[in-house]
Amino acid sequence: MKKLPEIYSTDRIILSMAGSGNPWDYFKPSSKLTLRALHDGYSLPEIRELFNVSEEELSEKMALLIDANLVRKENGKFHPTFLIVDKEETEKTFQHSEKIGRIIADELAKNWEKIKREFFKLEISKEYSINDLSLVLIGSKILDIGLLEALVKDRVLLRPAPKRPSPERPDAQYYFFMIDGQPEHLGKYGENSEDLPWENWAFVTFGQNIVKNKSNIPREKLEERCIELLKRQELEKPEDLAEGLDVPLLSKGDSLAWKETVKKAANQILLKIKEEERELSQFYNDLEASRYTNNSFGEFMCWYIHIAYAWAIDFLVEEKTIFMPDEKFGSLIIYAEAPQGLLAK
Repeated sequence: MKKLPEIYSTDRIILSMAGSGNPWDYFKPSSKLTLRALHDGYSLPEIRELFNVSEEELSEKMALLIDANLVRKENGKFHPTFLIVDKEETEKTFQHSEKIGRIIADELAKNWEKIKREFFKLEISKEYSINDLSLVLIGSKILDIGLLEALVKDRVLLRPAPKRPSPERPDAQYYFFMIDGQPEHLGKYGENSEDLPWENWAFVTFGQNIVKNKSNIPREKLEERCIELLKRQELEKPEDLAEGLDVPLLSKGDSLAWKETVKKAANQILLKIKEEERELSQFYNDLEASRYTNNSFGEFMCWYIHIAYAWAIDFLVEEKTIFMPDEKFGSLIIYAEAPQGLLAK
């Protein structure tokens, strides 16, 4: 049996998705290693030997990945259908994105007084300070969801996500990428959202899922608590859930008003990023990262923006514009009338 190369360490190969769908239902143990081996040019017989798996086991994995539109067969060979980046280029991209992160942070800081004025018009400002809510209202809603939505609608740097229909989700449409690196190389901040039983309401948390190489347990416990309360079916309105979780609630009126603030701030940031379009395109073209889809640049930019805005948040925390809670996340119940972020139309 061949010696397993170090690049197939499961701790180093990380997958991420952004969009609508659930590819994880089509994964089995070591499926991501199989995908990386396909990318590296191994044949199926070689993969069986490399990972010491039976033909039946590998065939089952491949069938699931093909069903999820994550692998295709072409000229007798199997190929992944998404962006894959090796260790050297993962680190190179991470460092390159710091510059864009600085640009994002500077543009938001330039408009900070306008943003604060809009915050103080909200009813919630009577109960909570801007520090209390800055990680979610600024970090999540402007720098993550708002900026991605602006990019999607602009369609210059970020074209719509590839459609990846599967038996369970024929409507699936998402970006998918694999990197060889650490969790921070995917962008250490992110939003988790739970749709609530009241139309257009959601419970969101935003921050770090991993803290000091471990799961963010307080964040996980709060999200689990939300699901527990909802299962009891004893709540009559979003305010009841907010009280049960002891988290802020942004009223419908406040939510719609803040959405307009988000749109203006995100579009201003987008204009600054687009000034770097030529450099970003050249940087991507100089990489040897895989180009398996006709939208690999879009997939690359989806990943790139996630790490760039993480740099921006770190800069803004350091400059005391965004306040970082001790538990490295914030939470909020919010109203939204249409799909947001990457799912925006």
